[in-house]
Amino acid sequence: MKAHHIRLLQYEYWANSRIIEALEKLDNPPERAVLLTSHILNAQMVWFTRIANDHLVVGIWDLLPVSWLKETSDHSYQKWESYVRDLDEVEFNKIIKYQNTKGEYFETPLGEILTHLSHHAAYHRGQIIDALKPVLHPLPTTDYILWLRE
Repeated sequence: MKAHHIRLLQYEYWANSRIIEALEKLDNPPERAVLLTSHILNAQMVWFTRIANDHLVVGIWDLLPVSWLKETSDHSYQKWESYVRDLDEVEFNKIIKYQNTKGEYFETPLGEILTHLSHHAAYHRGQIIDALKPVLHPLPTTDYILWLRE
């Protein structure tokens, strides 16, 4: 289980890096693409604060400057990767009690939260690619299978 989640974190970091590199190439990237990229990274940190009882410093929909995206992504990946590497296998079943952004309370196993993060980011990366279609050629490719082949 640990190896699987570390691989998902590595893939997500790679895929997010490709999106960020594409945004950095543009003089005026579409705001929607920057907002969604920011949202992916902010969500990673929001979830980290939920599981690690860390202090929340970002809002889920805060717009980050393009110049901050790489550093934010690097920081998030380092925190998550270190956290997951230090877990014992049984901890992936640990129930995390948290409150969502609407104030509702939930309980979810840690392993499921990690899976959600990967799927959440992939969903939004698809939206980012769509927003980049009119302004960038070639588009970045972020498919999991491509990461595996590299």
